[in-house]
Order: sequence, then structure tokens, then C-alpha cells
Amino acid sequence: MNEKFKDINFKKFAKYIAIGLIAIIILFGSFGTIGAGERGVLLQFGAVKDKIFDEGLYIKIPIIQDVVKIDVKIQKDEIPASASSKDLQIVTSKIALNYHLDPNSVNKIWQEIGKNYNTRIIAPSIQEAVKSVTAKFTAEELITKREEVKEK
Repeated sequence: MNEKFKDINFKKFAKYIAIGLIAIIILFGSFGTIGAGERGVLLQFGAVKDKIFDEGLYIKIPIIQDVVKIDVKIQKDEIPASASSKDLQIVTSKIALNYHLDPNSVNKIWQEIGKNYNTRIIAPSIQEAVKSVTAKFTAEELITKREEVKEK
């Protein structure tokens, strides 16, 4: 009789420990933080929601929701570009671009472009702009009219 009592108590104790561990995992999985210069995009079952988390603490439903952190600080990209001048000389350059993402649009950016927005959008746009502007000037003008080229 005494062994049965110990066996029952152990089973109850193990059950309470398991429930407690699950509760702790759910509790700690419900909270997170967004760092300075970041925004959080809320995903529910992988679908992007309208909610954007600002810097600080956030609460989510574990397993059902996830938060993707996106950097909205000023970033710098250096993109190599090659084009032909008006007099058909090959011009190679490295373009430095400082940019930042609109903090209020990060959910749309994540949904439509994803994580590699710089290689999918920024680099091709820079390449196209360099080709367009370079074709308007001769090789000599690209050097002597640098300020005018820069404005275009």
C-alpha cells in the first residue's frame, strides 16, 4: 500500500512538473524585444500582418505568431557599376549609396521583397541609373563635369 502511494505521488508530481515546464516555455516564448533602429514585422502562420512593432518589448502568441526584425537605421551599400560613355568608352565605377527603410512600410517590404531588398531592388536600380547617366556624357565630360554628372 505504501509503494502505491509513492507511485501515485510521483506520477502527480511529474504531471505538475510537465505542466509547469510547458507554461514556462509558453510564457518566455510570448515576449521579445526589438532593438534600437529596428522594427518588428508580425507574422501569423507565416502571413504578414499590418502590425509593426516599434523598439522595445513586444508580446506574441507562441507557435502561431513570429516576429521578424528589420533594420531601419541608415545603411551603406557600395555597388560596382559598368557602363559605356557617349563616346563608347567603358566606364567602371563603384557607387556608394546611403539609405534607410521607411519604418512604417517594413511589413510591405518584407511581404513584397523579403530580406534581400538591397540585391533585388537597390543594386539593379543603381546599375540602371549609372548606365542612363553615363551614356549622356563623353569620358572626358564625366571627369570635367563631375558635379553635373553627380546631380543627374
